[in-house]
Amino acid sequence: AGRAAEEGDPAYKCLKHGGPGGDLSKPKPLKRQLTKHVVTRWYRGPELILLQDYTSAVDIWSIGCIFAELLSMQKESVDRYQQRMPLFPGKSCFPLSAEKNNSYEDRRDQLNVIFAVIGTPTINDIHDLGDLSSQGYLNGLPYVEAQPLH
Repeated sequence: AGRAAEEGDPAYKCLKHGGPGGDLSKPKPLKRQLTKHVVTRWYRGPELILLQDYTSAVDIWSIGCIFAELLSMQKESVDRYQQRMPLFPGKSCFPLSAEKNNSYEDRRDQLNVIFAVIGTPTINDIHDLGDLSSQGYLNGLPYVEAQPLH
């Protein structure tokens, strides 16, 4: 059985005030510019790769990737532990960490690895981006159909 936090105990302050930073139910607005190079390559959402503005939704993408990997590790999914692998194991991430200017053409480029599983975005999805350079880039990619996730 756990003990109740008492006044004067550091845990009491966290519980009473929502953690060391204060009330967690009221997130404070960010006062700094968000970086464009964030998250380990394999867990970057497409909007980060395309250098779009982003929100905390990128965290949901990352968590979803990790959760899918955990589910794929169940005995029913793989016979041997050596068969376990990342969901999107890209080798480069154009334009953020590309080794060459044409790395985006590589099938192991992160965006290509993602699209090989979830398919390329629809014309409407591409149009909703608003950024013309990202639209042009995505319109230039060959169509890839989403793979069944089972």
